[in-house]
Amino acid sequence: MNAIEFKYITKRFGDLTANYNVSFAVRKNSVHCLIGENGAGKSTLMKILFGIYKPDSGIIKINNVEKSFDSPLDAIKSNIGMLHQHFMLIEDFTILENVILGSEVTIKYKIDFEWSEKTLNNFNDKYNLGLNLEQKISEISISEQQKVEILKLLYRNSEILIFDEPTAVLSPVEVKEFYKIIEKFKDEGKTIILITHKLHEVKEIADRVTVLRRGEVVYETEKENLDINILSRKIVGDVILKNDISKETVMINQEDSVIKLSNITLRKNGHDILNKLNLSLHNGEIYGVCGVEGNGQSELVDLIFGLEKKFSGYLEKNTNKISLVPDDRLKKGMIKEFTIGENLILKDKNKLNITKKYLTGLTDEVINNFDVRVPENSVIMKLLSGGNQQKVIFAREIELNNDVLIFSHPTRGVDINATAFIHSKIIEQRNAGKAVLLISSDLDELLSLSDKFGVIYKGTLVKEFSSELENIQNETMKNKLLEKIGKLMIGISVE
Repeated sequence: MNAIEFKYITKRFGDLTANYNVSFAVRKNSVHCLIGENGAGKSTLMKILFGIYKPDSGIIKINNVEKSFDSPLDAIKSNIGMLHQHFMLIEDFTILENVILGSEVTIKYKIDFEWSEKTLNNFNDKYNLGLNLEQKISEISISEQQKVEILKLLYRNSEILIFDEPTAVLSPVEVKEFYKIIEKFKDEGKTIILITHKLHEVKEIADRVTVLRRGEVVYETEKENLDINILSRKIVGDVILKNDISKETVMINQEDSVIKLSNITLRKNGHDILNKLNLSLHNGEIYGVCGVEGNGQSELVDLIFGLEKKFSGYLEKNTNKISLVPDDRLKKGMIKEFTIGENLILKDKNKLNITKKYLTGLTDEVINNFDVRVPENSVIMKLLSGGNQQKVIFAREIELNNDVLIFSHPTRGVDINATAFIHSKIIEQRNAGKAVLLISSDLDELLSLSDKFGVIYKGTLVKEFSSELENIQNETMKNKLLEKIGKLMIGISVE
């Protein structure tokens, strides 16, 4: 039996066609993966299902009954829940307050917090979420925020669950825990739609896959017929994936660091977020850092960039020319209501003297050089796909021509084609003699790009790798290294 049927769904935004004649079905009690490039129409289609958008034409059936939602509230009443790529949480509210918001249970016009807390703690224990309901959102990690969103779905009795890039913010260890939650959902008869760019993830968890390209369904297959190479080709069409820029030999003086951190300790709310951390960054080098989210990566970036001032230890910076591509492009990397050009000049000291002609020329140059795909030159950022937004931020930070570049989760929520392009730009900067700090939860990304690689745990760099990275083409050696890194990320000592 089908839980959902999309029939001839079309959705346009002005001249841009996001979905065109989309038709496919999602079977009840299954994991259905929806994949495609950024801008392929995946999120738009799911927002139609969730009542955020209305289709221009076509119908949706839920459990064989035709439905038309005017708002997310209508979808929620039909037991549909959606975990968005960018979380819908209020930072100053507690976890409890966020989860029950809009779905409060009352007794005599008062919110029954006792019942809500008991209910949520039962879910907390059942799914091993490990959340403290009294904590504020501002006090918890990104992976914990995702668990809050999952708790919200459970609280609302969602039977159809939509996840938009759910593992983009998770470490490999956390991804495995997420898979366990998905399996529990399946065991309970729920239906899951998973938007993702990670093809190995599709192979591991999907029962069925649908590929969208330029708003249309171009391929569907069952789990037993899944072939990663075929999926890759179907996602990008006739485009040839290119990352043909290889690392050049750059002479590095290990005694001459551009940035050096010695015994850095940073305390917040009585806790050591960074704890006696040591790290040296050199010109012509990509230094990769990985760890479970919330182990000090964000604070490390803020400290080097100059946003964290209260710390002990020694920080030596031989330059103040530092570029940053932040971990959250919407909150930290751009102004979504501004055009591409307006976002490109945000860090331009002479922006008051910039003409409209200059802005148009700059926009065209970036669109061409960074393969930014747009309906028109003057489009505002929020109408671009995530991958194209990321390319604009990359362009701005690289064009500043700074000595140090920090890339924090640079390909989070970005498709395989844009990922290959972004990787080539990172290597270009390294080959040009720039010092690059790369923070990522994608171990394949870190291993393939890094010259040096450090694992951070509870604010300490517990292990550094360099010579081991030379052997990652050997599958056996790579797997051994990945196992070692995984243990270090959760605090298990290794030789």
